[in-house]
Amino acid sequence: MRPPLHQLPLDLDLQAPHALDGFIGSENLLLRALITQQAAGLGELQLFVHGASNMGKTHLAQAACFYAGQQGRTAAYMPLKQVSADLDRMGFEPNDLVVLDDVDVLAGNAHSEFLLFDLINRLREREIPLLMTAHHPPAQLGFKLADVVSRLAWGITMVIHPPNDAEKIELMRRKTEERGFDLPFETAVYLLQRSPRDVGSLLEIIQQLDHASLSAQRKLSIPFVRSLFFSGESH
Repeated sequence: MRPPLHQLPLDLDLQAPHALDGFIGSENLLLRALITQQAAGLGELQLFVHGASNMGKTHLAQAACFYAGQQGRTAAYMPLKQVSADLDRMGFEPNDLVVLDDVDVLAGNAHSEFLLFDLINRLREREIPLLMTAHHPPAQLGFKLADVVSRLAWGITMVIHPPNDAEKIELMRRKTEERGFDLPFETAVYLLQRSPRDVGSLLEIIQQLDHASLSAQRKLSIPFVRSLFFSGESH
């Protein structure tokens, strides 16, 4: 199997491998299927995925790269919030998949907008699949170059839907199980009622619980969780 990432700035690295099946939400099933097909080289040439902060855009972007690698395909991943200046120095064409995370950071910079325009054209000409993420649909990103907006909308545009409470609880319990400890249902409900409700924040809490549980050698009961995060609330 070839490495999943042919191009990646040397001072960056992907987070721990994300799986596409770890992206939850019944309303996101079609989105997940489209990304899976694209990463395998069987789907759309271009996908544009948008959603609010902490909705899992980077999770999907990186998961697509890992899935492509599992299929023996190479992928180029560019986290543009960190390396937008490198867009003109990267060779994307040798890859089987190109992923541009947070393309909205390029809006308003004439040079960056032209580079994006040129890249999309080159990839389409060579039939190399392109996955892009942003906070809003193409027409709402503030790009000045009209041709860029039209290129961003060439393929399918999909929004990430937030999971419902039951799906969030299922995710929290599954993530704790993957880490080797148990999160009782009633404790998960208690956390969800008192914590930020976006998935990113909930996963950060799970990571904190993992360390706290190991350190204290205690089960994740409601009293223990209360002592960690909500010690000031009335019982």
